[in-house]
Amino acid sequence: MLLETEYSPSSVAHHSVPWYIEQYGVKSSVVRNTLGENLQKVSYGTHEDEYLLLAKHSPNAPLLIFIHGGYWKALSADECCMWASDALAQGISFASINYTLAPQATLSHIVQQCRAAVQWLQQRSHLTPQSTVVSGSSAGAHLAAMCSTADPSNNFITGAVLLSGVYDLRPLLHTTVNDPLQLTEDDAAKLSPQLHAVSPIKNVVVAWGEHETNSFKDQSRNYAQLLTAGGCNVVQYEAEERDHFNLIYDLVTPATPLGAATLQLLHS
Repeated sequence: MLLETEYSPSSVAHHSVPWYIEQYGVKSSVVRNTLGENLQKVSYGTHEDEYLLLAKHSPNAPLLIFIHGGYWKALSADECCMWASDALAQGISFASINYTLAPQATLSHIVQQCRAAVQWLQQRSHLTPQSTVVSGSSAGAHLAAMCSTADPSNNFITGAVLLSGVYDLRPLLHTTVNDPLQLTEDDAAKLSPQLHAVSPIKNVVVAWGEHETNSFKDQSRNYAQLLTAGGCNVVQYEAEERDHFNLIYDLVTPATPLGAATLQLLHS
C-alpha cells in the first residue's frame, strides 16, 4: 500500500486528477481555437494515433517538443498543447506528440512512436531549428528521456526538460500502474532510462514540484545524478508551491524558474 501511495502523485496534489485534466483541456482548447490553422495536425505514421500538433514560427527558430503524461494510459496531444501560443510569441516553434495509449499499445511501442515522431520532425517538417528541446511531464518525462538522454541514435535533440518523471520503472511492477502496461521485470529494465547508458546532450533540466511524493522526488534526483555523471550539463531543482500536475504551467513562462530555464535551453 505504501508503494501504491508513493506512485499516486494525486495523494499530495492541490487538486484531483480529473480537475487538472479538465484544466489542461480548457487551456489547450483556447490555444487551438486561437491559433486555428497555425496549429497543424500532421501524421508521423500510419496509425490514427500517430500524429502531432505543430506550430511553426520560422524554419530556423528553436523547436520545443512536448510529450504528455498520464501514466501512458491517459491524455493526448490535443489536451497538451497549451504552450503553443506563448512559444510562438517568444520566437519558438512548438510540437505536441500524440501516441497510442496503454493497454492498446505496449510501452515499448509507445517509445517507438515517440522516437518516430521526433524523427519525422527532424526529416520531414521542413524545419532546421537552431536548437531542439524535448520536454515532458511524468510519463511524458520518461518518454522524453527515451527520445534523448536514453537514445544512442539521437542526433537532433540538443536539450531536455524532464518534469516529475519516472526513470526507473521497476517499482511500478508492484502497483496498479502496471495493470494496463503489463510490464515484466525484463521490460522494466529495458525501458528504464535510469538503467541505460547516458547519451549526452548539451543541457538538461530536471525539475519536480515541492508537493510530490518522496518516491517521485527520488526518481528525479537519481536520474539527475546519473545524467551528470554521464556528461550532461544538468540543472535540477524543486519548484516551490508546485505539485506533480501544475508544474507544467510554467514551461515557457519567463518569470518562473522553469520557464526561464526552458527558454535558456532553447536560445542557447
